[in-house]
Amino acid sequence: MKPRIRVNGATGLPVKASSYDGATQGRRASGWIAPSSGPNSSLTGNLATLRNRSRAAYRNNPLISMGLNRGVSNEIGIGVVPRFLSEDESFRIAMSPLFDLWAMECDPELVLDYYGLQTQMCRARRVGGECFVRLRRRSITSGLSIPIQIQVLESEFVPETLYEVRPNGNKVKAGIEYNRRGQRVAYWMYPEHPNERDSFNYSGRLIRVSARDVIHHFEPTRPGQARGEPDAVQALLKAHTFDTYDDAELLRKQTKAPYTGFLTRDSWTDEDYNFDPFSGEQLPTGADIPEVSVQSGSILTGLPGEKLDLFKGDDTGQGYADFMREQKLSIAAGIGLPAELMTGDWSKINDRLYRAMINEYRREIEALQDQITIHQCCRRIVNWAIESAVLNRLVPSINYHTTKYVYHKVEHRPHGWKYIHPVQDIEAAIKAIENDLESRDRVIAEKGGWDADEVDRQNVEAEKRLKELRDNAGLNPEPEN
Repeated sequence: MKPRIRVNGATGLPVKASSYDGATQGRRASGWIAPSSGPNSSLTGNLATLRNRSRAAYRNNPLISMGLNRGVSNEIGIGVVPRFLSEDESFRIAMSPLFDLWAMECDPELVLDYYGLQTQMCRARRVGGECFVRLRRRSITSGLSIPIQIQVLESEFVPETLYEVRPNGNKVKAGIEYNRRGQRVAYWMYPEHPNERDSFNYSGRLIRVSARDVIHHFEPTRPGQARGEPDAVQALLKAHTFDTYDDAELLRKQTKAPYTGFLTRDSWTDEDYNFDPFSGEQLPTGADIPEVSVQSGSILTGLPGEKLDLFKGDDTGQGYADFMREQKLSIAAGIGLPAELMTGDWSKINDRLYRAMINEYRREIEALQDQITIHQCCRRIVNWAIESAVLNRLVPSINYHTTKYVYHKVEHRPHGWKYIHPVQDIEAAIKAIENDLESRDRVIAEKGGWDADEVDRQNVEAEKRLKELRDNAGLNPEPEN
């Protein structure tokens, strides 16, 4: 018998065995769909569906909601605080309190402060895949500490379906305009949310907003990716299926709960229906057989030939708890979060496992803080505030146009992590400082998120205040001559 040779129908050439198992075309790979689509063609056609399903899951699915909220709280905490490091001391002293005042006024609706808007940006990115932050310039007479505000806009403001070539040769891809060098120069936006019912002035028209005044907050997972995808995209289908199954199981138990047992006899006659099966008394014509209420400790006596089968307690089967846990682990992995943070179940975790798990998770969060939150949002917003403060002569500056980098020297401090084991962690930090393995300023910033200068100032003021109180109370002894 001749050996069978598979032939490619397109080329007519024999199909060779793949050098990689993952590239095999055999039976095991049948039905494996892996299109060779680009970073934008694979996303923009599905972005609206993914975004809507992610938001629906966030509203209704407790696991998805908890998982995304935990990501936001760990990434932002109570806020990423800027520390101005300009060599111009007069500028630095004036800019820091001015920014603190503006931080409470930067929201056009005056609902959140600057740090609350950071949380809103992060949540919009994680749930919807992205958001846009627009600079809104205000009049110097507006009463604001710095005459600008920042507006957080949802993904729908920039239509991902807009593709065109402008008369000047610029290309608009997914609502974003690029010049011939591939640089973002503008965003095409709706003046109001296109899906809001109360958009009275909405006409479907788009306005062109310069890229200098817009921050696109998203995580580009592929080079050249123009729009962002929701964090829960890999867990959406499984979470929906699991939630539907869990609801069905709960409904089955609810439906079964009212039934206690079943009373049977080998045979019945028509006359049996005229008598109460419990008391034996004759029933009125057309009356139903009554239900009996039994007190604890009662012993029931049935009629001859009757048998009572009591239903057992609900049995979900062996391995049910393990099955539920495995599904939750898979959903948590899809979100990129330790399952214990998502479910609140710490029964299988000890302190050593917790340390290993939380340290790995914090490394991922720190990468997002530095590369996404700080780089995209915090630096741009603080630069807008500095530029506006200088141009409106709210802070002193010398030769700003030629030494701009001096005034924009800023360090952004994320909210510090809480100690896992306070005694051990503090002792380790002290030893690292004493042996020149860490700087004191860095430890204070990382562990508490504070400014070392501010910590020193508060400690000195507290010591001075305590000394004055002791002196006034006569508790400090007079020095001997």
